Amino acid sequence: MQPTPPGAPNLPAVPRPRSSSGPGFLFGVLALLAVVYLVDHAGKGEVAVFSSADRHISARDFRGAQCFALFGSCKIDLRDAQIQIGKAVLDAYAVFGGVEVLVPEDWEVVNHSVAIFGGLGDHRRHPPGGSDTKTLIIEGVAVFGGVEVKN
Repeated sequence: MQPTPPGAPNLPAVPRPRSSSGPGFLFGVLALLAVVYLVDHAGKGEVAVFSSADRHISARDFRGAQCFALFGSCKIDLRDAQIQIGKAVLDAYAVFGGVEVLVPEDWEVVNHSVAIFGGLGDHRRHPPGGSDTKTLIIEGVAVFGGVEVKN
């Protein structure tokens, strides 16, 4: 008969790893914001979720539009649109995606967007300013994505 081995020493319990609220929390908040936006703006504009949306607008009196890209891309072509009275507003939201806006050469573009780990680009030829210049105001957010304006 063999002797039984001595018992293991009494060691303190190994601490369990704590849960991290880093990237998972951020992704959850972004997903929640996307769902809230989609529910609120359903049918009011272009939405691209894991896909792309391409819209050509040729309105004679363009006043505004909305575009939301979540892990996708949205392209809004306004080169044939006209602004009759002063200004128009485009709401552009890019979350892990991109929004491309094509504007006529005689429009002035004012960008009121915010970039959070993203980018806002203006790659157009700037028109000469005048009293009858039409203005497009871009409002929105680029989170890990981008909003780009071109002619």
